[in-house]
Amino acid sequence: MMFKLFKDTFPLEVSDEKDFKDGELKRLDRLLKEQIETKFSSKLNLFIVDSGSCSGCELELQALFTPLYNIAKNGIEVVYDIKEADILVITGLMTENMYGEIVKLYDELKEPKYVILLGDCPLLRGAFQDNFSLKRPVEIPFNSFHTITGCPPEPKIILTELLKYLKKL
Repeated sequence: MMFKLFKDTFPLEVSDEKDFKDGELKRLDRLLKEQIETKFSSKLNLFIVDSGSCSGCELELQALFTPLYNIAKNGIEVVYDIKEADILVITGLMTENMYGEIVKLYDELKEPKYVILLGDCPLLRGAFQDNFSLKRPVEIPFNSFHTITGCPPEPKIILTELLKYLKKL
């Protein structure tokens, strides 16, 4: 009874299915795996820091580890020790309170230091861009970083931009 009610009320559709019918996801998977094996031996470790976000970007990152995308099979893992990380991923607004912590994490990141700013918030393109308690993009202490824009960026965009960044390294 309940299933029929929900099935009729909310038709089942997979929104990303149409995007990947042409084999684009398989192509992205193959290219990512090649880049990871070439540049990082076998796996790519990400350390993710939420510096004050709405969690939209984190939800999109979590979607990458679901069966639809399953990026773990390509050797991408989330680590919880900055010393094990290959790339520091920062989401959310760069607040005054988090700025010092992010600088500490960046200093502990092993060489070469790679950083990805995920979403519009770290670049102050979001709703709170004129807030007095935020660091401006010119105050961000990283020598080089890659940006993945969007509010939040879709998983497909994150994968595509990650591939672009890995090719540049």
